[in-house]
Amino acid sequence: MADIDEIDGVSDEEVEALTAGEVLQKLEEAWLNEKFSPELLEAKTDLVDCMLEQVTEMEENIKRAKKGDFKVVLHRMEIDRIRYVLSSYLRCRLKKIERYTTHVLEQESNRKEEDVCHLSPEEFTFAKE
Repeated sequence: MADIDEIDGVSDEEVEALTAGEVLQKLEEAWLNEKFSPELLEAKTDLVDCMLEQVTEMEENIKRAKKGDFKVVLHRMEIDRIRYVLSSYLRCRLKKIERYTTHVLEQESNRKEEDVCHLSPEEFTFAKE
Protein backbone atom coordinates (compact mmCIF):
# COMPACT_ATOMS: atom_id res chain seq x y z
CA MET A 1 0.00 0.00 0.00
CA ALA A 2 1.32 3.46 -0.89
CA ASP A 3 2.50 5.81 1.82
CA ILE A 4 -0.13 8.45 2.63
CA ASP A 5 2.40 11.22 1.96
CA GLU A 6 3.13 9.82 -1.47
CA ILE A 7 -0.60 9.73 -2.18
CA ASP A 8 -0.73 13.43 -1.35
CA GLY A 9 2.07 13.93 -3.85
CA VAL A 10 4.51 14.70 -1.05
CA SER A 11 7.33 12.34 -0.09
CA ASP A 12 8.55 11.75 3.47
CA GLU A 13 11.60 13.95 2.90
CA GLU A 14 9.45 16.87 1.79
CA VAL A 15 7.15 16.52 4.81
CA GLU A 16 10.12 16.70 7.17
CA ALA A 17 11.38 19.78 5.32
CA LEU A 18 8.13 21.72 5.74
CA THR A 19 8.21 24.65 8.13
CA ALA A 20 5.51 25.17 10.74
CA GLY A 21 4.10 27.97 8.59
CA GLU A 22 3.88 25.72 5.55
CA VAL A 23 2.19 22.98 7.57
CA LEU A 24 -0.30 25.53 8.90
CA GLN A 25 -0.96 26.79 5.38
CA LYS A 26 -1.61 23.22 4.15
CA LEU A 27 -3.85 22.57 7.16
CA GLU A 28 -5.86 25.73 6.47
CA GLU A 29 -6.23 24.65 2.84
CA ALA A 30 -7.40 21.18 3.95
CA TRP A 31 -9.82 22.81 6.42
CA LEU A 32 -11.40 25.04 3.76
CA ASN A 33 -11.56 22.19 1.25
CA GLU A 34 -13.25 19.96 3.82
CA LYS A 35 -15.60 22.72 4.89
CA PHE A 36 -16.85 23.43 1.37
CA SER A 37 -16.81 19.90 -0.02
CA PRO A 38 -20.11 18.01 0.03
CA GLU A 39 -18.33 14.70 0.66
CA LEU A 40 -15.71 13.51 3.09
CA LEU A 41 -12.21 14.14 1.78
CA GLU A 42 -9.00 12.30 2.59
CA ALA A 43 -7.97 12.68 6.24
CA LYS A 44 -4.91 14.87 6.82
CA THR A 45 -3.84 13.27 10.08
CA ASP A 46 -0.14 13.99 9.48
CA LEU A 47 -0.84 17.71 9.25
CA VAL A 48 -3.08 17.66 12.32
CA ASP A 49 -0.53 15.73 14.38
CA CYS A 50 2.29 18.01 13.28
CA MET A 51 0.34 21.16 14.20
CA LEU A 52 -0.63 19.71 17.58
CA GLU A 53 3.07 19.14 18.28
CA GLN A 54 3.83 22.71 17.21
CA VAL A 55 1.13 24.10 19.49
CA THR A 56 2.53 22.09 22.41
CA GLU A 57 6.02 23.46 21.74
CA MET A 58 4.68 27.01 21.45
CA GLU A 59 2.89 26.65 24.78
CA GLU A 60 6.11 25.40 26.40
CA ASN A 61 7.96 28.43 25.00
CA ILE A 62 5.29 30.76 26.38
CA LYS A 63 5.69 29.24 29.85
CA ARG A 64 9.39 30.13 29.76
CA ALA A 65 8.81 33.69 28.52
CA LYS A 66 8.46 36.75 30.73
CA LYS A 67 4.91 37.26 31.96
CA GLY A 68 4.50 40.90 30.93
CA ASP A 69 6.03 40.51 27.47
CA PHE A 70 3.79 41.67 24.61
CA LYS A 71 5.12 38.84 22.41
CA VAL A 72 3.47 36.37 24.78
CA VAL A 73 0.08 37.90 24.00
CA LEU A 74 0.72 37.63 20.25
CA HIS A 75 1.89 34.03 20.53
CA ARG A 76 -1.14 33.14 22.68
CA MET A 77 -3.45 34.64 20.01
CA GLU A 78 -1.67 32.62 17.30
CA ILE A 79 -2.06 29.43 19.35
CA ASP A 80 -5.77 30.16 19.79
CA ARG A 81 -6.14 30.74 16.04
CA ILE A 82 -4.38 27.45 15.23
CA ARG A 83 -6.52 25.58 17.76
CA TYR A 84 -9.64 27.06 16.13
CA VAL A 85 -8.56 25.84 12.68
CA LEU A 86 -7.74 22.38 14.06
CA SER A 87 -10.99 22.00 15.99
CA SER A 88 -13.11 23.37 13.14
CA TYR A 89 -11.46 20.96 10.68
CA LEU A 90 -12.05 17.98 12.97
CA ARG A 91 -15.61 19.08 13.84
CA CYS A 92 -16.44 19.42 10.15
CA ARG A 93 -15.19 15.89 9.46
CA LEU A 94 -17.08 14.44 12.43
CA LYS A 95 -20.32 16.14 11.33
CA LYS A 96 -20.00 14.53 7.90
CA ILE A 97 -19.23 11.15 9.45
CA GLU A 98 -22.24 11.42 11.78
CA ARG A 99 -24.55 12.59 9.01
CA TYR A 100 -23.48 10.00 6.44
CA THR A 101 -22.33 7.13 8.66
CA THR A 102 -23.86 4.38 6.55
CA HIS A 103 -22.45 5.76 3.30
CA VAL A 104 -19.00 6.39 4.79
CA LEU A 105 -18.75 2.88 6.23
CA GLU A 106 -20.00 1.38 2.98
CA GLN A 107 -17.35 3.31 1.02
CA GLU A 108 -14.64 2.10 3.39
CA SER A 109 -15.74 -1.53 3.14
CA ASN A 110 -15.83 -1.33 -0.68
CA ARG A 111 -12.48 0.48 -0.88
CA LYS A 112 -9.64 -1.37 -2.58
CA GLU A 113 -6.25 -1.55 -0.85
CA GLU A 114 -4.65 0.83 -3.36
CA ASP A 115 -7.45 3.42 -3.00
CA VAL A 116 -7.10 6.40 -0.72
CA CYS A 117 -8.55 5.92 2.76
CA HIS A 118 -10.77 8.86 3.66
CA LEU A 119 -10.96 8.04 7.37
CA SER A 120 -8.29 8.05 10.01
CA PRO A 121 -8.28 4.99 12.29
CA GLU A 122 -9.90 7.09 15.03
CA GLU A 123 -12.62 8.34 12.67
CA PHE A 124 -13.29 4.80 11.50
CA THR A 125 -13.76 3.69 15.12
CA PHE A 126 -16.05 6.68 15.71
CA ALA A 127 -18.14 5.80 12.63
CA LYS A 128 -18.53 2.17 13.73
CA GLU A 129 -19.83 3.22 17.15
